[in-house]
Amino acid sequence: MDAAHGPGIDTPAGYTRLQRTGTGAGADVYRAWDERAGRWAVLRLFHRYLGGRAEEAAFAAYCAATVQLGRNPSIVPVRYGGITATGRPWLALDLVDGRTLAEAEPPSPAESLHLVIILADALAWAHSMRPPIAHGRLRPEHILLDASGAPLLTEFAAPIGTSAPAPGDDVVQLTLLLFHLLTGHVWPGGDDREISIWPGLSLLVDQALAPIPQVDTMAEFAVRLREVRRAAGVPQPAAPEAPPVVPPDTELPHRKIVRRGWAALLARTIFRTDSGLRD
Repeated sequence: MDAAHGPGIDTPAGYTRLQRTGTGAGADVYRAWDERAGRWAVLRLFHRYLGGRAEEAAFAAYCAATVQLGRNPSIVPVRYGGITATGRPWLALDLVDGRTLAEAEPPSPAESLHLVIILADALAWAHSMRPPIAHGRLRPEHILLDASGAPLLTEFAAPIGTSAPAPGDDVVQLTLLLFHLLTGHVWPGGDDREISIWPGLSLLVDQALAPIPQVDTMAEFAVRLREVRRAAGVPQPAAPEAPPVVPPDTELPHRKIVRRGWAALLARTIFRTDSGLRD
């Protein structure tokens, strides 16, 4: 069968009725029916094929990390990951009933600040894991809003053919996103009066975006944003922010990939959230 219907040699086993919903520089995105779970899922099928044990191991570690990220209520859970028979990596995520921040009506200034605080908390949690996990792609199209309007991070950058992003990159990108939400412009252009009316926010933006950042951790950035909100006298949202989830104290486990022949290894599912490595 072709990729539109699955399964095929270049689509993961167990996923059918594929409907392409988007494509980007790194991956094609599909709505797909998960035969195991009996529900719809989002399937990211990466463009770049893996070659060799080193790349397989790096992707396996990435899968393990992204599965752990799903414990945070502000991050879209990754349920499965694997490699197709042709060596093409893929991830299966929960399908969220909502739309992206890019598709939604622009939030008010207060809503923008609340939204970015929630994202900062989720990213600070991801950065506190060992090893730290950075998003690296903080753009409106990679932030989902669920039916209640709560933001969810999705599409963390995968280290496929490139180095992994650093936590400091996320601080810069989230600052740029906040600037855009408040002003409607890309930094440093536009009218920054919507920044200056918030006590201490202009200083925070300048410090985070300085050539040598003075605010370079997401945890500090989240604390400073709360100080801005409190100084402005803006109440918290009616729906309380979800408390941060404490990350594991130990390092993420290393998963061993048992080689049982090239085609057999690549065709099988590598990770799953309920039982880890799967035969």
